[in-house]
Amino acid sequence: MNSQIYNPSIEITSSELFGLQKVRLYKIKHIIFDFGGVMAERSFILKNLLDILEVDLKIKIPRIENKLYRINKRKLSSGRITSREFLEKILDEYFYPYQQNKGALPAKKVNLSYYLELWFQLHTKLTKLSAEMEMIVERLHLAGYKISLMSNVYDIYAKSNELRGFYDIFDYIFLSNEIGLIKPDIEKYRYVLKKLEAKPKHCIFIDDKIQNLVPAHQLGIIVVKFESFKKFNQQLDKIGLKDINEGFRRQIKKKYKNYKLSKKEYKNAKKEYKKAKKEYLKKKKSSLKKRRKFKRKLKEFEIKKKEFEKEKKIKKQELETKVRINQ
Repeated sequence: MNSQIYNPSIEITSSELFGLQKVRLYKIKHIIFDFGGVMAERSFILKNLLDILEVDLKIKIPRIENKLYRINKRKLSSGRITSREFLEKILDEYFYPYQQNKGALPAKKVNLSYYLELWFQLHTKLTKLSAEMEMIVERLHLAGYKISLMSNVYDIYAKSNELRGFYDIFDYIFLSNEIGLIKPDIEKYRYVLKKLEAKPKHCIFIDDKIQNLVPAHQLGIIVVKFESFKKFNQQLDKIGLKDINEGFRRQIKKKYKNYKLSKKEYKNAKKEYKKAKKEYLKKKKSSLKKRRKFKRKLKEFEIKKKEFEKEKKIKKQELETKVRINQ
């Protein structure tokens, strides 16, 4: 499988990334949210846990700059290893060899169950679902949209989130540790689209990290960079999704249906008018019947044209907009 991984040195400078996105509101069916940094504030729980391990065991655990650490984090996020196995790898790399170097015999065994429980409790106590974002999700539900969660998550966090009912507000849930794919692997986005049976233009994706938005944008999904609840409200307003009520999507679809019907009637009236005009001008001395038909078709055409212009204006003002990723 040919997966594409985000390369910040290439993508972040792309003018296309920050270009205007055309949003056709009448096509939107699905709204997909990230979890950490969007639905809940980031709490850097793993960092806190490793800080505690370093103090308790008197060791140093290399982090961001360490290739092995990054690989194991990706494995944990994709479900290839469990939280227990992740901690075992940390200890095998940085604790047990350290004891041997110090000549400690026999090697001290670490109570992994204690640190796993601590990890679980840290996440449970520090992770809180945003009440404001939960309210927005509920409003979008009532408006008629399908709401999904697409999250990179560790098994221990997923268990805590599920027990606390954080996932109950979503129609579809796509967790990296369950499906084996992590953002920004473009295959994860393709997987989600396939499961939703949706085209990219039918979806809006919200994430707080640019690198996770790039693949979605490349596929044609409308993307929004989440920065704060206040900014997000402004972004929803620009898209046309701020002041929504129950059945909002149904109303949008009805307006678009009216536009299409008006466009069809306008085209037919224009065709009939041109035909009547041609017949009327065919001979210099046209019959009264043809003249009356021409005037009637002209009047019908002018009425339909006026109605179509009105519907076209509604479409432009209420059903379509252009937004930037971080606008």
